[in-house]
Amino acid sequence: MQQDLSVVLLRHLKPILTMLRQTILTCPDEVFSGDKLLVREQLYHSLVGMDIWFSHEPSQYPFHQILDMEAAQMHKIAPESVSRRFLLSYLGKVEHKLANMPMNTEKLLEKREIDGEEITYLDQCFIQIRHVQHHLGEIDEIMRDNQLPLLKWQGYGKGTQ
Repeated sequence: MQQDLSVVLLRHLKPILTMLRQTILTCPDEVFSGDKLLVREQLYHSLVGMDIWFSHEPSQYPFHQILDMEAAQMHKIAPESVSRRFLLSYLGKVEHKLANMPMNTEKLLEKREIDGEEITYLDQCFIQIRHVQHHLGEIDEIMRDNQLPLLKWQGYGKGTQ
């Protein structure tokens, strides 16, 4: 029996969202934010990236609506307004956007062009899976550097670790 492509894709996207939520809720305060780029900045950057790339046309995203573009690009420490509550709300927005993304196989594989490059919705999702996993790894490094427990890994096929 063949599975729908969207089922397979969501099996890999949902654990990432779970990891982001768990990190926002459980990250120790001493590494969540401070006088340098820490966990909060990694989370904010990841969420902004997903917000942009889960859009129908990422190149047409309303960038002026991003709370703090320099912090989103990790060029500076995020302002205090980028709190755990803000990040949880932003995660909810990203989850809503993902839930409204066209998920039938034909739409996921539909060829479009962004900035002169051929891309599909499926490409956009794969890009974000890799991107967020990279930043979750950066968060693990922050935790390791501070002798704190590493993130509880979530993923399809392996459960949690």
